[in-house]
Amino acid sequence: MKQKISGFHLDGEAHWVAELECGHQQHMRHTPPWMDRPWVLTEEGRRSRLGVELECKRCDEVGHAVAEAVREVLESAARQAYEEGGLSGLCAEGRWDLALDAIHTTGLTSAIQRALSQGRSSPD
Repeated sequence: MKQKISGFHLDGEAHWVAELECGHQQHMRHTPPWMDRPWVLTEEGRRSRLGVELECKRCDEVGHAVAEAVREVLESAARQAYEEGGLSGLCAEGRWDLALDAIHTTGLTSAIQRALSQGRSSPD
């Protein structure tokens, strides 16, 4: 997911780190021939990159974690409703209806918040 650069700071090893609008960070090293970023060495160069969008791998990871958390919660709700429907004597069609209703009425807020908070607490 693309995020704009909102600032820069030096890390503990004197490497420049881009601060992204999402709160994540990415190192911006000038280490030729592997990484050629001479602009990072000057204040003017860094200022010229403010607002530039970078691909944020951490946001991609968090998005995947949120999707997995939602999938797990919905699958669990559907499975539980389907089993309870069977114990109540419902036919297969009734059990599926009950499972689908469980999917539609399951609260996802806590699962999403949990996945997001785990993504924010991870180091860059």
